[in-house]
Amino acid sequence: MVIKTRSNRTRDTSPTSVIKEHAANIDDKRSVSPVPGLFRSSSPESPVPALRSSSMLSSSTLSSFDYEVPKVDDASDMSSSSTASSRFAMFRQNKAVKWILGAIVKLVIMSVLLRMQRQRKGDDSTNDNATSGSSAENKQLDKLYAMPLPTTPQELSEVNGELAGLDPEFILKWAHHHLHDSPELGDSHPLVQATSFGPTGLVILDHLALHNLLDTIPVVTMDTLHLFQESYTFYETVQSHYKSPLHLTITKPLDMIEEPLLSKAEFEDAYSANLWKDDPKLYTKVTKLEPMQQKLEEWDAVMWITGRRRSQGGERVKLDVLEFEPYPQGSDMSSAAKSSPFHSSKGRWKLNPLAYWSYDQVWSYIRNNDVPYNPLYDQGYTSIGDEMTTSKPDNADEGERSGRFAGFGESNKECGLHVDFDFEAASDNKFELEEEEEEPEGAENVTCDIDKARQGECSEE
Repeated sequence: MVIKTRSNRTRDTSPTSVIKEHAANIDDKRSVSPVPGLFRSSSPESPVPALRSSSMLSSSTLSSFDYEVPKVDDASDMSSSSTASSRFAMFRQNKAVKWILGAIVKLVIMSVLLRMQRQRKGDDSTNDNATSGSSAENKQLDKLYAMPLPTTPQELSEVNGELAGLDPEFILKWAHHHLHDSPELGDSHPLVQATSFGPTGLVILDHLALHNLLDTIPVVTMDTLHLFQESYTFYETVQSHYKSPLHLTITKPLDMIEEPLLSKAEFEDAYSANLWKDDPKLYTKVTKLEPMQQKLEEWDAVMWITGRRRSQGGERVKLDVLEFEPYPQGSDMSSAAKSSPFHSSKGRWKLNPLAYWSYDQVWSYIRNNDVPYNPLYDQGYTSIGDEMTTSKPDNADEGERSGRFAGFGESNKECGLHVDFDFEAASDNKFELEEEEEEPEGAENVTCDIDKARQGECSEE
């Protein structure tokens, strides 16, 4: 077929002519292909196939291309192979590490689970034992709570038979139950601990704290103004250890009108530097007995707890857990008081929770429970009081109180708080001591008996 173009040229439009014409145009414009990279020269660098020249082109080959595969360098091929091998080795290594880590994690988890299972079984066993022990303790306490304070000597003997050898916990809880579990107490403290912070007193104090009794049981100690410096420092140690539950009261010696003396110099000015030696009874009265009685009366105390034990020897070898201490001076009594030998108007109860403990038991408890103690015990002292009447025992077999009140004889090893002596005689000595002091020249004579002196009602002549 022949057609005429705009330029009046004739053009053969047969398929063979069109293909030949197109091939010729491709040869002329090989470098300016409208599709970049489609028709390139057959250079060895180019992987894109190139069309053959028109002279070599035929209808049988137009449908195919000569594709020249680019050559690959041998070194590059080896490098790729090496990289692949290293990656595979690294993969295998990582896989092994992951397996090991997984096994370790599994072992740890299994160990934790086994431990938890054993602990659960142990807790169950402990709870069963605790429940069983708690049940036995509750039965013991119920039995004790049913036993009231005695009203006759026979009942006192029976109560001591029940309390003898019991753990201090039960003895203290029994006393607390009968004296504190009452709604009409008000501001009174019927049960009080008196201690000089010796080993036994510290064990009792720790029991009171352990069983939550310190909130209602105040603790009183007596500063005679003649203690060791270590004892004064130990006051702070005790208060720091037990902190808020501890209500500690420290008494001071009293002067002639029962006002507290705050320093050793004030004491010597009011009495003398050698009162402890010249008149031990009066010294004990003004430094311990009167301050203690004053505080117990203020609190309306019915019973006070002491740290005395049978193993301390002396007058304590026959000590009972519960005692009744009569007041030093009689007073008017009601009919009820006359009918009961243990009426509160006649005296106070004394409780000795560790009466049957030995010295070794006390110290075992202190060390096993980290109870603080006076560092003087580490220096060889076995019992500590005033500095001038306390020494280290010459022989450990002499007893733990053998270093107390040296030079006063074997019959004077007892603390003044627990000795019965004539208060009237001590009061008379106190007054006589005042009269024996030399008066300044020109001073007026003052006459006053001891009772009036206490009330500040002295008369001048």
